[in-house]
Amino acid sequence: MLNKLLFHHFPNVKSWLTRLQYEMISTLDKDRNAIFMNFGYTSHHKGHDPLPLSVEDEIHRYPLQLYHHVAKSIDWSGRDALEVSSGRGGGANFIMRHFKPKSYTGVDFSTRAIEFCRSHYKLDGLKFHHGNAEALTFPDNSFDVVMNVEASLYYPNITKFFEHVRRVLRQDGYFLYTDLRYEEKVEIWHAQLKAMGLKLIKEEDITDNVLKAVELDRERRIQLVDKYVPVVLRKAFYHFAGIKTDSPQDTPHLDNRKYWYFVLQKA
Repeated sequence: MLNKLLFHHFPNVKSWLTRLQYEMISTLDKDRNAIFMNFGYTSHHKGHDPLPLSVEDEIHRYPLQLYHHVAKSIDWSGRDALEVSSGRGGGANFIMRHFKPKSYTGVDFSTRAIEFCRSHYKLDGLKFHHGNAEALTFPDNSFDVVMNVEASLYYPNITKFFEHVRRVLRQDGYFLYTDLRYEEKVEIWHAQLKAMGLKLIKEEDITDNVLKAVELDRERRIQLVDKYVPVVLRKAFYHFAGIKTDSPQDTPHLDNRKYWYFVLQKA
């Protein structure tokens, strides 16, 4: 209830608290156990084959599959890409290795996250910068792809972000976007996306896929919180991770929010 109140009436406070959470994770996790911070995605429970992964990537299967699902709709070859709110870089590193764009730039508000990314990822064409999603400093028409994964719900002014996405995209460039909103805000959110003036290529409600991923990834998420978060703060972080710990039978939750995925193009 408090979480919803902050989202609806105090977006700047919610954004500030979220920044504190992310900075804390970057401070506590000195290795590479928490390089993804999304709820995850799965489709193979519906009869699809699971995404083939390396041994190193397997531990991050569900968060990584969300990146793959968002990214797979376009051809990445020869493209310059920007990820806004790239976090600790797990998705950026995966996209660069798996889809092989010409270049991939990650931007995040967390200086600790950017420092972590710069020290842990050494791929040609992959770089990271500190920045604000609502005040991107890149020139107009700089990128062929802009990607944003489960981050914009924390932006105080989503319209400013969308304006910058359109500005930095080149003609025929793609906006690959996935996030969640409270049910009563979904219609407004879709209207805000439409107002960008981009061509809608694809939209999909993936709420069930995300909830299933949280369920399958439950034990790993609990272990991460228990390892890195002080006891007094764990309940809040369990909720942040979409899990309950009262009993093993507790179902995952998105706090009554719907999760959507979009592909848009600057046509």
